[in-house]
Order: sequence, then C-alpha cells, then structure tokens
Amino acid sequence: MGHQTGLIDALRSLGFTTYEARTYTGLLKAYGQTAYGLSKITGVPQPKIYEVLRKLEARGAAVLIDTDPQKFSATPPNDLLASLRVEFESRMDRADNAVAEALSESGQLTETPEVITGLHGKTAVMDAARTLLASSREKVYLSAWNPEISDLASELDRASQTGVTFITLGFGQGKVDPPAGQFYRHGSTLKTLYHHHQNRHFALVVDGESILWATCVDENGWTGLLAHDKRLVGLVRTYIRHDIYVQKIYARFGAELMDTFGPGLELLTDVAHDFEMSNVAVESIMSETLRTKDVV
Repeated sequence: MGHQTGLIDALRSLGFTTYEARTYTGLLKAYGQTAYGLSKITGVPQPKIYEVLRKLEARGAAVLIDTDPQKFSATPPNDLLASLRVEFESRMDRADNAVAEALSESGQLTETPEVITGLHGKTAVMDAARTLLASSREKVYLSAWNPEISDLASELDRASQTGVTFITLGFGQGKVDPPAGQFYRHGSTLKTLYHHHQNRHFALVVDGESILWATCVDENGWTGLLAHDKRLVGLVRTYIRHDIYVQKIYARFGAELMDTFGPGLELLTDVAHDFEMSNVAVESIMSETLRTKDVV
C-alpha cells in the first residue's frame, strides 16, 4: 500500500488528478481490466471511471485493448515518463521563447521583487540553513553557537568538500568540528555570560547573495529571516566580520581588555556610557559575573 501511495503522490505532482493517479496505479496491477473492475479496486466512483479512462487515453497513459467488453491497460511506466519528460521540456522551450520575446519588446525588468521570508521554530531555521548551504558555491560566513554548528555538520562537510570556503565564528564551550576554512571562537564570552547575553543567534551569508538571520529568546523560541537582498547581505556580513575583529583583538590583548572593561568585556558593550574598570565598582561587576557563571 505504501508503494502505491507513493506512486499516486508522484503522479499528482506531475499533473494527474487523484482519480487519474489511482486509476493508472490500478491499471498496473493486471493487464486488460474493465472499467467496472477498476472502479472496484481503485475506489474511483463508477460514474467517473469512464471519464477518467478517456483522459488517461488522451494523455497517453492508458490504452483501450478490447471493445467487447471494453478493457484497458496501462502504458508502461518508462514509456509514460519518457513522454511526460518530452512534453515538459517542450513546454519549457515554449516558455523560454515567450520570455525572450516579451523582454525584447519591453526591455530588461527594471525592478526585482524584494522577498523576505519569516521563519518560526528551530526546525524551519535549520531547514532553511541546509537549503542555503546546499546551494553554496564559493564563500560562506557563519556565526552560530556550537549546537547549531553540530546540527549542520553533514551539510557543512559536504559544502567544504565541493570547495566552499568558510569563515566561521563559534559561540559556547565544548568541542565542535568546524567546517574547512578559518574558524574563530568567541573567546570573550567563554567564561562569562550575563543574563542579557543569554539569547542565542544564528547568522549565515552564502556567496554574497543570500542571508539567514535568526535568534532564540527563551520565552519566544526561534524566529528568523531568510532573504536574497544585497543590502541585507552587506549588513549581516559586516555584523559577523566586526564581531570577528573584536575576537581577534581579544585573542591578543584579552588580559589588558578585561583589566579595562571587566570580565566578558561587559563595560565595552555598554554603549550608553563610557565606563572603565577604574571608575566603576569592581565588586558589583564580579558579583554579577558569579551570579550568572553557571548559565553557559
């Protein structure tokens, strides 16, 4: 039954109605069947079965092999699929010619639709990421926490093997297998995480053409945006690159930076003020650090 259901679904995706798909599947069960017999085994109502058979004949999927009584047989599947393929390619050729003629009269399109797709839930975010990674050809920017990087391990490895270069910024402690290319760990947050830094994020830029940006806030879960827009590409790519700049500086001057801006560079992130450790209460900073250190 499972194989029959799969065949029916496949035929429907090729333009068959449900009745047509069920009838063709029924014809495959035995050579030379009557309309009455087909109705019984397929569940297609008798008043409809002759109409369906005529339509299958017209599209080359069924053949009348006897007239007294009328009996029908299925066109061999390979022959049917070959015919459908030729028909589809012919339609595509006609569409290509029609587009070329339309553009020759009106010129190139002056505007392109700007589409931003909203994503809800981690499954939708990860599925969109997998689709983008499968289409990648040259360079990918990725900024994500270790669990999401691990979720995409097979897609990242597959893209790496095709020659895609990755620039990756990884968040969180623990081991992670990064894709080929340059990997940076977000060192400034490894040992300290404040309560207002606990939101997870995921950023992906593929070939300078597409972006996926998503965040996870505990009370709302994962939400994101998928877009193919040069302006958003530039925005998200710059966001990742600037974060990497900070991590490269931190990797070399971390001790001095923490002496100035505190654990986790907390004072550096406070852009509403220009505080340094020398002019704030060190005890309050350390107290906050200790209170939230177990979050990571």
